Amino acid sequence: MKYLIATHGELSKGMIDAAQLIAGNNNDLDYFSMTKSKGQEEAEEEVKNYLENKQGKELVVLTDVFGGSVANLFTDFLLKGYEFQLVTGVNLPLVLTMLLSGDADSKTIITNSIEEAKKGIVYINELIEKQGGDHNDDRIIED
Repeated sequence: MKYLIATHGELSKGMIDAAQLIAGNNNDLDYFSMTKSKGQEEAEEEVKNYLENKQGKELVVLTDVFGGSVANLFTDFLLKGYEFQLVTGVNLPLVLTMLLSGDADSKTIITNSIEEAKKGIVYINELIEKQGGDHNDDRIIED
């Protein structure tokens, strides 16, 4: 399975760097960056070329913001009949879970990865408070 991380700015490049630092190099990761210097037509052409090269292959596109210009760009291609899975709200736990999920089908990988990514969003101050920790506490946060 191939993954394309598509974001505003160069977040996608950084996400790949971080994922590869943790999980090792992976040739199944590509990125798309929507930058200030890239116009809408140029972005559409770049995405179209990429998607046409990937047709017939299993592809998951991960974008940063639901309703944002990058997600909307890829949604338009879905509506035009291009075949790929599209997920918004990309974060590092989502990417890592997907990369380390093995050979399950894409929908299962996506569903499980989204659930794992949600678990990784934690307000630590509140968690410490709920567990009765304080500034002098040297214990490690427990599940």
